[in-house]
Amino acid sequence: MARQPKQEKQPHLAWRITRTVLDVLGKIILVLLIAVGTVALIAAIAGSIFLSKFKSYVELDIIPKAEEYAEGLELDNISLAQTSIIYYTDPKTGEYHELQQLYGTENRIWVSYDDIPLDLVHAAISIEDKRFPTHKGVDWIRTLAAVKGFAGGSSSFGGSTITQQLIKNLSQEDEVTVDRKVQEIFRALEVEKRYTKSEIMEWYLNTIYLGEGCYGVQSAARVYFGKKVSDLTTAECASLIAITNNPSLYDPYIREENNRERQLTILKEMYDQGYIETEEAYQAAVDQEMVFRNGTYDEEEYTCASCGFTGTRAEYTETDGEYFCPQCGEANYAVDKNHYYSYFVDTVWRDVVDALVERYGYSELAAEQKLLTGGYKIYATIDPEVQAIVDKVYENLDNVPKTVSVQQLQSAIVVTDNRTGDIVAMAGGVGDKGGSLTLNRATQSKQPAGSSFKPVAVYAPALDAGIITPATVYEDSPLNEDRNWPQNDARTYSGLCNVLRGLTRSLNTISVKVLNDLGVENSYQFLTQKLGFTTLVDELQIGDHSYTDIALAPLGLGQLTRGVTVREMTQAYGTFPNGGTFREARTFTKVVDPEGKVILDNAQESHTAIGEKADFYINYMLQNAVLAGTGSAAAMDNIAVAGKTGTSNDNQTRWFAGYTPYYTAVVWCGYDEPEQIILDGDWTNPAISMWNQVMRPLHEGLESASFPQPENVGYYSVCADCGGKPIEACKKDVRENGSNRVVTVRLFYEDAPTKECTCHTMVKICKESGKIANEYCEKADGNTVEEVGKLIYNKDWKVNKDADFVYNPEDKEQVCTIHTADSVKPTEPTEGPSGPTEPTEPTEPTEPTEPPTPARTPMPAARKKTDRS
Repeated sequence: MARQPKQEKQPHLAWRITRTVLDVLGKIILVLLIAVGTVALIAAIAGSIFLSKFKSYVELDIIPKAEEYAEGLELDNISLAQTSIIYYTDPKTGEYHELQQLYGTENRIWVSYDDIPLDLVHAAISIEDKRFPTHKGVDWIRTLAAVKGFAGGSSSFGGSTITQQLIKNLSQEDEVTVDRKVQEIFRALEVEKRYTKSEIMEWYLNTIYLGEGCYGVQSAARVYFGKKVSDLTTAECASLIAITNNPSLYDPYIREENNRERQLTILKEMYDQGYIETEEAYQAAVDQEMVFRNGTYDEEEYTCASCGFTGTRAEYTETDGEYFCPQCGEANYAVDKNHYYSYFVDTVWRDVVDALVERYGYSELAAEQKLLTGGYKIYATIDPEVQAIVDKVYENLDNVPKTVSVQQLQSAIVVTDNRTGDIVAMAGGVGDKGGSLTLNRATQSKQPAGSSFKPVAVYAPALDAGIITPATVYEDSPLNEDRNWPQNDARTYSGLCNVLRGLTRSLNTISVKVLNDLGVENSYQFLTQKLGFTTLVDELQIGDHSYTDIALAPLGLGQLTRGVTVREMTQAYGTFPNGGTFREARTFTKVVDPEGKVILDNAQESHTAIGEKADFYINYMLQNAVLAGTGSAAAMDNIAVAGKTGTSNDNQTRWFAGYTPYYTAVVWCGYDEPEQIILDGDWTNPAISMWNQVMRPLHEGLESASFPQPENVGYYSVCADCGGKPIEACKKDVRENGSNRVVTVRLFYEDAPTKECTCHTMVKICKESGKIANEYCEKADGNTVEEVGKLIYNKDWKVNKDADFVYNPEDKEQVCTIHTADSVKPTEPTEGPSGPTEPTEPTEPTEPTEPPTPARTPMPAARKKTDRS
């Protein structure tokens, strides 16, 4: 029998399951490995691309900017300090003449490294940057620790070296971002390549803020200890450096215990790091009692900007009231307490500092130091002859209008030359100027401009947009009847009124309604983008209150959140005599360094703000405001004057913004502590009074001049109540025999009215009753009827609906009720000739006939008021 083949033994079930699982896991692992490898490859590629881009970014952007920044600092030039001088141009010869040498001011006192005690340097190093003597600008150990903390969510990067802190102080870049930190690191590396440690430390200690308004250790030493920085003890040095970490927290006048605690920490660090060599010296510093002098300094010292000599007033040579440096012989005007910068020089200083900050990224303090020591030639726009006129008026308090207040009425003025648009004179206050870089009310104070703001915020942009012409009519009435707002100064409303009269009489209602048609956003954009205003408020939150100038009241009435400056207003009004072209009102044209390189080219910003038509109209309307309106006191006999007055709420400020073909000048008057201005005697607007005292002498001897007159402009008679062509009813308007209802305005040909008046009609008035004549009035014995013009009633009016000069055909009470059919006597029969002497039989008289019914005079139909055109 054949043997059966032996069956193959099958694997155990558990093994088969295990093998399947392992197979699946292997595939999963393989997929994961492929995925991880792919991700790693992508990451490597991306990282390579990122590193390549970052390398390119660093090499092409960061490093060049850092090199430029470091080179521009010129930290090594402080030892070669040169006086900067402001020059002016003689308008007759075109030659440059010196106006003012610049010198240091209080709390901005530079001290050289050699005069800084080593204990002060060591105190700064020990607490702020212990590896300062050895690192190359960046402490990588502290930087890596700071990066770790920043990645962990810390809001502060930290880790800054003294070099990096100096850069931050000079650039005022405080935002905590990776990009800023990267820039700061590379800047620090470049700074350390170019400058010595002592130069970096000198700038650091002269620019740190130490509370109480002190920038730098010299002014701080005087304020806190009443001595020169070179005379500070070790303990005082530590106390001073303690402040810099957080002046509000460690100011000894505010938190003396905090200052003491940090002072002790600094002394311990100085001892541990070997800067205080013996325990006895350390203990003596710890035990020293701190005596703070509350800002008193017995012997004021002055530093010569030319050679760096520092000494008291007694050490300077005094000749004819001027003080000269005993070392180099140069005058130091800072020594003479009565010699202060003028308001114009103050403004040049501030404008140049602002320009340096913007152009080079300096801090304000660093820019001021550059200005003081850079040996710059600054070319100013001042005209000394114009400035002399301003000074003669503003420095003499007898020229300031008298008021009943115990406060001195203040005033400020800015004058620009219309040939250039530049500022040629200014005054920031009245009377003697009490110091250098003091408050300038012409450039720094923000005040509500009142109605003087209307031409720039409302009328000029509305004219340019074609929304209005001088003949356009609005109703002088409240825009908001519920609030009865706005109100005019006289608290009355006159009804229909054209734009020319609205501006001339400074009617708030007309301004607000024109603005409402223009749109507040359009007005705001015009002011900020076309006329250069920077003080207006887009949105401001103070506590629970929100404020904005993008609204009817701020723009239409000049009731601004913060206000505007006299300089801004002068700059804006200077657009009108310049054909509608805006020009920046500069105080300087350029700044040149000692090598002749122009470091600031202050090219004038200029652009078209309004077109020729709008410019002619605004000049014409503002001339009318002077000739027949609120600015009449500013009129001159031989030279055209245009302008607008302004008064804030409660009469706390008074303005006059006026210009001629030659000059533009804006004047503000008010008090430093706001209160109502109540004049004592002369009731002329005090701003116009000050304006006249400057502008009239300024224009003496100048040729007669007027503003440009386009060829395609004519004189047109228009109805004052609708702007249409006058009809007989306009001329015979019952008000003042129509003398004010037909007015002459100047209009471009295309703006002249083409349609007749639609708001007037002729009506017959009964002389006896004074009302609309009926059919019997003319037939009444002894009565007459007169034809006059009246306004046709409009149901949409808010005022004057019931006025006696308005004709409403539906109002029966307007019609005469005295004369009726019964009141008119019938006609008596005519008697015949006398009879013969002989009596005759009487004849029957003829029956009287009924008087014929007179034709009824038709009542004129009311016509619908057309658009204001």
